[in-house]
Amino acid sequence: MPKAAVLICAWLLIVPVSVDAKFRDPLDTELPVLEVVPGAEWFWAGRRIALNNVPMSIKLFSFPGKAEAVEKYYTGLWKTKGHGKSSKKTIGDLIILAYQLDGILYSVQFSQKGQKVDGKIVVSPTPLNSSTNRKTLLPIPPRSDVTSKMESLDGGKRSETLNIDSRLLVPQIIDFYISELQRNQWALYGRSGDGQNGAVLSFQRGGELLQLTIKGLQGRNSKFSQVLIHWIK
Repeated sequence: MPKAAVLICAWLLIVPVSVDAKFRDPLDTELPVLEVVPGAEWFWAGRRIALNNVPMSIKLFSFPGKAEAVEKYYTGLWKTKGHGKSSKKTIGDLIILAYQLDGILYSVQFSQKGQKVDGKIVVSPTPLNSSTNRKTLLPIPPRSDVTSKMESLDGGKRSETLNIDSRLLVPQIIDFYISELQRNQWALYGRSGDGQNGAVLSFQRGGELLQLTIKGLQGRNSKFSQVLIHWIK
């Protein structure tokens, strides 16, 4: 799974999100920027991304110091921004600071790793009364559900990543996608795996690329499968 997708899925476990109807295209949404604690090295993990139609941005940072210094910086920063709502959670050694103001949720998540602090900053709309959206233009097999949809925009290229849980077996899913995608002018140009326990299928349509990773689950879930689809549009 792409690194950004892993990070975003971890974010969902911490903060439930939904989105207002005004965010028609989440990748066109301009979100405010939250400062990185001074002295830290950082990079964008996703500047224009969306999970289940919820726009967000994610920065990763590494701070040469103590977690207490990071917490002190952001709690002080919240006080300068206005009369927002702040909160703090701890999950093991992970500290989560959150701040809500003017319809935006700012989250700083970090933990001590030896002599440095590793963390991430997530900015997204605050939870509202509208449900999230996992709709896709790609075909979905019967007896299957999309559990997450991640979109991103990088260098003018849009991409979409789907996670699917299916009650079909791996060979059934392979047959479904080869049939459905070729019907929609996708050309199969790569295939690997034994086709029983798992497979990787690669398709192309003009300038679009599509890769499917299909895996059968073991043990009690042996009749279930998971599908990861990455679509570069």
